Amino acid sequence: MKLTASNLAQWFVQGDHYSIALDDNQLVFESKQMTQTVPFSIWDGQCRVSRGLVWGRLTFIVSPADRPAQKITVYGLPWNHVHEFAETLSEHYQAWLGKQQNKFMLVEPELIALRDELRDFSGFLRVEDLKAWQVKAQEVFERCGVLPQVMATANPALYQSLYGWLQNGEAQRNARNTAWRDEELARWSTWFDGVESSPLNDSQRQAVLMDDNHNLLLAGAGSGKTSVLMARAQYLVASQQTEPSRILMLAFGKKASEEMAERLAKAGLNGVETSTFHAFALKAIKEISGQDANIAPMATDEETKHSWMTLWLAENFAQPAVEKRWLKHLAQWSIPGLSAERPLVEQAHEAKLQRWLWRLVDLLAQQSQSATAIKASIKGDEKAESELALVQPVLKGYLAALKAQKAYDFNSLIKEATKLLSKKSEAFGARYDHIMVDEYQDISPARLALLEALCGGKRNRAPSLFAVGDDWQAIYRFAGSDVSLTTGFMSRFPSGVIRYLDTTYRFNSQIGAVANTFIQVDPQQLSKPLDSAREQKKKAVHLMPSDAVESVLEKLAKSAGDKPTSLLLMGRNNANKPESLGEWQNQYPNLSISYVTAHGSKGLEADYSFILDVDDGTFPAKSSGEGLESALLSVADELEHAEERRLFYVALTRARHECWVFSDPEKPSIFAKELWQGSYPVTSKLSKKVLQAV
Repeated sequence: MKLTASNLAQWFVQGDHYSIALDDNQLVFESKQMTQTVPFSIWDGQCRVSRGLVWGRLTFIVSPADRPAQKITVYGLPWNHVHEFAETLSEHYQAWLGKQQNKFMLVEPELIALRDELRDFSGFLRVEDLKAWQVKAQEVFERCGVLPQVMATANPALYQSLYGWLQNGEAQRNARNTAWRDEELARWSTWFDGVESSPLNDSQRQAVLMDDNHNLLLAGAGSGKTSVLMARAQYLVASQQTEPSRILMLAFGKKASEEMAERLAKAGLNGVETSTFHAFALKAIKEISGQDANIAPMATDEETKHSWMTLWLAENFAQPAVEKRWLKHLAQWSIPGLSAERPLVEQAHEAKLQRWLWRLVDLLAQQSQSATAIKASIKGDEKAESELALVQPVLKGYLAALKAQKAYDFNSLIKEATKLLSKKSEAFGARYDHIMVDEYQDISPARLALLEALCGGKRNRAPSLFAVGDDWQAIYRFAGSDVSLTTGFMSRFPSGVIRYLDTTYRFNSQIGAVANTFIQVDPQQLSKPLDSAREQKKKAVHLMPSDAVESVLEKLAKSAGDKPTSLLLMGRNNANKPESLGEWQNQYPNLSISYVTAHGSKGLEADYSFILDVDDGTFPAKSSGEGLESALLSVADELEHAEERRLFYVALTRARHECWVFSDPEKPSIFAKELWQGSYPVTSKLSKKVLQAV
């Protein structure tokens, strides 16, 4: 069946369509340039008839799946046949549509069930939940052969619901989750008031409800991250979203893990699995392989470690080629505890030498890249290349010793567990619904690989990763942590979610005005608000000369009176510990005075704090800028002293009330100068001339 314009009409039509034919269940349009076929499945079934001066026109609307709807008009048609042809097309379409609707009625219950999966879904709808549903929906449509316009005609409400989720799913998901979150906040409001010793604030309540596939909670100093972790575990169980045994809480240290377990037990929540990464790796290896994972004595016993290294060095220094390589290095650079003036074999036991070697061996063992890639990354740094040539044989011998003992150290333990989980994560990881990680800013590439293996694999619903940390307090690069895994969270998990706790209950607003501004000088740090619960106008950070420590101590003790007052002294290293500490502790019994390194202060707080020896070359510490350690720890395009800046931020945020920064009056560090030169609310007893010097 075909309707075509006359030759004369075709001449006037020029390049437009001049012919339309019905071919089974499709329309065929012709022009001088092309023939276009349109199946009924993308036609709306309407024939729009119109008349020109002489001939008739038929217009059709078609909606291809891969592009917007378009209009097709056929010109120059004999007017006396146009209406009849249009009616015939409509009859054929309606007959086809009737068959399709009968077919639809057979599968309608399945489509309704598909809609109800989302309508009746309880809890937070994750990205992967929606993706899985969309894949399932597409499979149903393809298998059943259901066409959109058929569903739109037969069941408009069902059509709008299903295709709304298919075509605009993320917006629908966000709206649905926002409504769910508001309902949960209202439903659990009273519970949130009493779950911890103090009612949770709004940002903490919002954080408890985070439940996408990959969640990062940025928790600044003193913002109550532990309260959120505890409340979240309890909420998940109380709301019947999971069982305690299906929650895994991971910490980096044994003490932190034990504290989490104690707090959960105190709250009456038993059965949650709390573990360090290493303890979890041991468990995973044993359960997946069926064999115990033994920790090598060298990994835990310093004497065994020292004995092995002494023997290895003595045996290898006795080899002329090895001795020559080490002496060549010593001719250009120094090595702690080793002298070219004495036989190297006699120095194999030197503690300084062994500490230096173990440090580099450990750093090399942590690397995820190959030996070839490491060589390429340090090319051009002669000292680093030479040190690598010295240390790589030691690492090779060490790994061979572990293999011979059929044992692991802590680095190889994580890597072996990751390898096994990558193959068996679907079965092993199916036991967990939620994986929560404390101090995520300290994550290393190896530990993150373990988490990804645990959360990976094909399964109905992968565990939700809930990571809590603060990139502003990432200070353990020397131990293998990589802050970019936190700052680059969204690059690694594009569908992830980042929220933050916006209130600190530790330090006042004046300390916050200094510390929060100072840390955000580094553009690589994630920006977030951290307001203080205690506002005050009096400046609380003071720059002082180092010889004023005792006078400040005396004034502080006098003002404290009989009130118990804590004072935390901090230095960049143990070498900065004051010799008079014991004397001060006896002299001022009303002050609870203690000393820690800046690294050791992480997690601590006190009424007042002193940061000692903030001098040029001391804090921030000088970086050699060359050598293997520097090369392995370097970060491209990083702000100078970025890690030291984070460490100084940690030190600044230990005090509740006031913090004194003590510097050599002639050689204050660039950090002390910055606090004076920048727009920071600080007081100073240091020379303005010295502070303003570049």
